[in-house]
Amino acid sequence: MKNITIRDVARKAGVSYVTVSNVINSKGRMSEKTKKRVLSAIRELDFYPDITAATLSKGRSDTVAFVSSYLSSPFVSSVLSGMEGKLYETGKFKHSIEHYATRGADAIKTDVIRNLLYGKRAGAAVLLTIKIGLKLMREFVKRKVPVVLVESRLKSAHSVRVDNFQGAYKAVEYLIKSGRKRIVMVSGAVKPAVFDQDVSPAAVERLDGFKKAAGDYGIKTGSESVLTVDYYNREEGERVMAGMMKGKNRPDAIFCAAGDMVAAGIMGKAEELGIKIPADAALIGYDDINFGRVEEPVLTTVRQPLFEMGEAAFETAVAAMEGKLKKPVDIILKPELVIRKTA
Repeated sequence: MKNITIRDVARKAGVSYVTVSNVINSKGRMSEKTKKRVLSAIRELDFYPDITAATLSKGRSDTVAFVSSYLSSPFVSSVLSGMEGKLYETGKFKHSIEHYATRGADAIKTDVIRNLLYGKRAGAAVLLTIKIGLKLMREFVKRKVPVVLVESRLKSAHSVRVDNFQGAYKAVEYLIKSGRKRIVMVSGAVKPAVFDQDVSPAAVERLDGFKKAAGDYGIKTGSESVLTVDYYNREEGERVMAGMMKGKNRPDAIFCAAGDMVAAGIMGKAEELGIKIPADAALIGYDDINFGRVEEPVLTTVRQPLFEMGEAAFETAVAAMEGKLKKPVDIILKPELVIRKTA
């Protein structure tokens, strides 16, 4: 089988090989007609550019590293889908995405990031709910690897985030206006519970929103008002629900800021314990991932534009790699309270 080259594509499309290169790399000016003719030739010839050679000639990789705590979760998948949706819009085969997981451990996070930096494995890095300090950030800057923080913030890095404070405030305000007074928040870790645990800045922002809304409406909160989970899964939701229902002063509302997956565990345990939602306790989740729309009763939740977050993160990473961003950008998206059946 013949190895198809860029010159074969040029002959097929009736253009110069430079024009083909410009189409692949989204460079230069050309008519839409010429661009379509080149892309058609690429498809017909089943042409795949030599990414390794391109990387060597430019001295950097066009790979965007995507780093998250875990590889598999509806939250991560939604953000990654948004990134992939933009992948081919920037130029056919020009970029790729590699996914790395830290398993929530600070030491693994440091190893992954140093591997990206010193191994020159990526031209940019998108970090999802991963907090990095100034020391690591300086290493990225030194090696000219742009960083996009998703659901986190650092002045020297690009960032894409949702207004978590407002998302939490809206949820708690709605519960209070609905007549609920004993509100418990279920949160991700707001400080390390175990050695080497990474903490999501989003969890801290949501806690601040919870406290502010409660304070504004005269609802007292204390240590018993906030329960934390170590993992964002159903089992953790079942665990915290069982614990909060053992006491005499049971909550009449639960704001599950730890996400819809944990909220699903809360709903399951509530049914097992004979607690009716929302009659006995209202429930609001966070994220609006798909399964929450088919659970019974259908989950009221704070919708995060996860797909759009992924799109914005990828576009920002590519623009930064291409030198189009002269200073860090901070993109803030708005959350939406979606009222359904659980509150």
